[in-house]
Amino acid sequence: MATKRRRSSSAGAGAVGCGPVLALIVIGLLIQYWWVLLIALGVVALTVALVRVAAAPPRPAKVRPPKPARPPKPQPVRASPGPALVSDDLADQMRAAKQDRHIRDMQEWDYEWIRLTNPEKNSRDLSEIANAHFARGRSIGVNYEDPSAP
Repeated sequence: MATKRRRSSSAGAGAVGCGPVLALIVIGLLIQYWWVLLIALGVVALTVALVRVAAAPPRPAKVRPPKPARPPKPQPVRASPGPALVSDDLADQMRAAKQDRHIRDMQEWDYEWIRLTNPEKNSRDLSEIANAHFARGRSIGVNYEDPSAP
């Protein structure tokens, strides 16, 4: 009688069973280290782009059309400086400027007083009242008169 030949269990079964296990290990590593692969792909893409740019011929430079010439801006007109002042003249001028500033400040204060005492008036009417008040030489701050008095 013919006897059947038996195959050993380790002859072919080991190679078939190892494939799916190795595939699962590779898939597991891809899942765990996906960010490493992404960085590596980015480095490769950047390297390829740099090589292409370096190997490409230089592009011609863009030529911009010239801007139209603008006329020069006019310089502000300045008064010519007067003659050099003597110390007495300078002191008189400084006193007069100080007096003018004081009167102007008092007029501003008077205008505010008139505005507060006449809240129903518009700005044009207030200006007329203030101008008439100043034309009469009245000022609360300068000569202590009531601006609302006629």
